[in-house]
Amino acid sequence: MLVTNNKSLILMGSIYTICSLMSFSHIYTGISVICILAIILRILSATHVIRPLSRFYIRIISFIGIFILAASALIFRNLADTFISLLMMGCALKFLEYANKRELYVQCTALLFLTAVPLIFHYEFYILPYILAMCTMIIWAFVSITHVQTIREDFKLLFRIILPAVPVTIVMFLVLPRTGAFWVIPNINQTRSGITSVLNLNGLGNISTSDQIIARVVFHGNIPSPRYFRSIVYEKYSISGWTEGERDSSMRRQLLWYKYLLNPKPQAQGHSRTTDYDVILENTGTPYIPTLKYSNTNMKRVFNLSTDVFSANNSGAGRQYFHFTYLPDLKERIESIDRHQLEDVLSFNTLTNRQTQALVKELTQGMDSDEEKAKAILKFFASNNFRYTLSPGSYQTTDYLDELIFSRKLGYCVHYANAMALMLRMAGIPSRIVGGYMGGELNSSENYVILREYDAHAWVEAFINNRWVELDPTALVADWNSNGNSGESVIGASNGATAESGMLSGLYVFKEYVDMQWTMFVLNFDSERQQSIFKGSIIAVLGLVVLSFITYIAIILFTSREKSEKTISPELAVMRKAVMIIQNKENVQMVEWHTYGRFCSMLAEKNSHYAELFAQMYRLYHSIHYQPEKPDKSSKIKELRQKLRELKKL
Repeated sequence: MLVTNNKSLILMGSIYTICSLMSFSHIYTGISVICILAIILRILSATHVIRPLSRFYIRIISFIGIFILAASALIFRNLADTFISLLMMGCALKFLEYANKRELYVQCTALLFLTAVPLIFHYEFYILPYILAMCTMIIWAFVSITHVQTIREDFKLLFRIILPAVPVTIVMFLVLPRTGAFWVIPNINQTRSGITSVLNLNGLGNISTSDQIIARVVFHGNIPSPRYFRSIVYEKYSISGWTEGERDSSMRRQLLWYKYLLNPKPQAQGHSRTTDYDVILENTGTPYIPTLKYSNTNMKRVFNLSTDVFSANNSGAGRQYFHFTYLPDLKERIESIDRHQLEDVLSFNTLTNRQTQALVKELTQGMDSDEEKAKAILKFFASNNFRYTLSPGSYQTTDYLDELIFSRKLGYCVHYANAMALMLRMAGIPSRIVGGYMGGELNSSENYVILREYDAHAWVEAFINNRWVELDPTALVADWNSNGNSGESVIGASNGATAESGMLSGLYVFKEYVDMQWTMFVLNFDSERQQSIFKGSIIAVLGLVVLSFITYIAIILFTSREKSEKTISPELAVMRKAVMIIQNKENVQMVEWHTYGRFCSMLAEKNSHYAELFAQMYRLYHSIHYQPEKPDKSSKIKELRQKLRELKKL
């Protein structure tokens, strides 16, 4: 049997190690060394390999840790990682010096906070077994401090503590008001989504090869094709790059101060063709939600901007779930441009790129309709030997468009979208650039698409025949089914690629499926989903609460009864049965203050024929109950039970 201190040491050391591993990427290297050193020193002192460290040496280690922490914070300037490292180091140093039961309780309480740290940046379904395991181990640590008993007895007590909490926890999760996270650490991950607020000629190439997952899109119906998931629309052009139009910029500024925007969203009523889909967005640190054009949603925490893109005002709040409906019938709707927007979507620098301006004039000469002009410009990119590459070199001159079109003819989606949008404006056609994702990795069996950073893409929208029409010059330049002649990866190259088959890929698909269900039904179980379950019925809520309370009471009663039965030692149970048998057959009563020795005397005084046999049983009971460590204990209990059977036959 483990002594209390060693058992507590093993449990708390295990908890600390697991939490440290889960948070390893957010702990400064120097602090990790301090934490490992503290654990090793504490284990060595507990096993008497070395003497326990005096407070003087612990203070020296503390000062070294504080110095490393301050230096790391100044170098890396990451507030979130600094606080996490501080908490880890504080727990490690406390772990190093505990010496009595009170300090053990303090250490266990500190581990509750430490256990919660990985919840900030881990959202996968495996966080559930982590939470359950950590909570069980912390309760076990408290139990091991309070009760000196075997591990088997510890588990029995843990069962009685944890089991009643299960129904209460489930009901609290389902019925308590959902207010969202009380606190978040924004941008705990770097702001990386493949999409930037300012689009310039070097806007995507440096991160486009990353396979970081941005979102999973689950379709409840046929998956549309082609799939252009829009995240942001750039309407304002300047030499330094493209930015959002004034209307969208104004709405985003309002979202910093107001919870909701009163902007009408396209509605699903009256549309014959609809497809519901869910977007599970990773913690990208950005407000951009990739959605299909012509979508709508009834979710209050999703905001529809003026350019058919959706935004959230709680970026950095963890993995999020959003529900949308795709309405392809809206492609036929009539759209409009106001005077201020028209200025933005037509402006370009007339003093630069003179060759390109002359080219556009030549390409569109004699054409009356904007549709014909747009087709002529789009055809130009398909027939002039442009090449797709992620390493086109820098375009730093003011006439970079002339350089791209007439000499180098190298670039990726940002370059070609930028070129076509400006050429359309030169032809007098309103245009803008859309940033988002193209294609994605398709899993047809589970009907979902995975969007990664390398699926980031930029394309063009032109205002033709009173609606915004999608045009993608990059699709004419790059070979989407291969890497082209350049031997390089292509932005958006997955473009409908199907997940591979096989055992490992099958496990990966299953993991993805469980992960999605965890995100949709647990991580993002918000007030809207709560209301959809109970449909606003207070009776259903109260009924569930009452059922939970009854279940809780039943479990308490069951475990208490089991406890009272199982805590009686076998020798004591035999003696109680013997007394009950004798009392039913003899005129002798044993009251509460009587001992079994006194009961023997009472039987002897009455010359009971049970007296001698009960006296033998009492001597056996005394040797078993008050000297329990003897090796022949089990054989004596068998002998005692045999005596009980003889007593029944008398």
